Amino acid sequence: MITEKYNKMNYPNVLIVEEDSLTSEYIELVLKYYDINITGIATSSQQAMEIFSRGDTDLIICDINLHSDSSGIDFVRTAKKMRPVRVIFLSDSNDERMFKKALQLHPDSYITKPFTHSQLIASIRKIALEGEYSKNVFRQKKPTKRELEIIEQLAKGMTSRQIASILNISFETVQTHRKRLFSKFNVNSSAELIVLALRNRWTKNTYPEST
Repeated sequence: MITEKYNKMNYPNVLIVEEDSLTSEYIELVLKYYDINITGIATSSQQAMEIFSRGDTDLIICDINLHSDSSGIDFVRTAKKMRPVRVIFLSDSNDERMFKKALQLHPDSYITKPFTHSQLIASIRKIALEGEYSKNVFRQKKPTKRELEIIEQLAKGMTSRQIASILNISFETVQTHRKRLFSKFNVNSSAELIVLALRNRWTKNTYPEST
């Protein structure tokens, strides 16, 4: 349940690309509650491109797993070739190949389903803040040395047990650090954390090559 609003700020104009009606309606509800302008709601990449071509979209919230004429990843790739645009990918898939393809497009955020309104608005708010301030709370927050080591290993595709062995710490300690990282940076999965780490250059790893 949505209970509070952030202070008024200049949010980006948002295009929603989501074929699941319940998810798109939920996103629409959240955005309208926060007075965020919606440029359109598309259920296919073709429809999304028609809306995006108008030129009034600053941010695309897009499901990577569209099952229409082409995927959400393909649509975003084409859109980014047309002009700069911010991107939040949504996914309910654990397909590592799709995740790597999504990372190649340097998204601003990667949110796994199901997600809460606070997770969604935090990602949008971060983008808005980056446009208004040179310094903000998201840049002030940084991982500790140990947290960085764990993020580095997660970015390499390591499991918690593998990380524990590599760093010579217990499995429980790794799990505790992961939970703290999720809470600290308001993410819900390792995928979201890796995207955040890559965008902020916390990790020496580059965006992985898709295969």
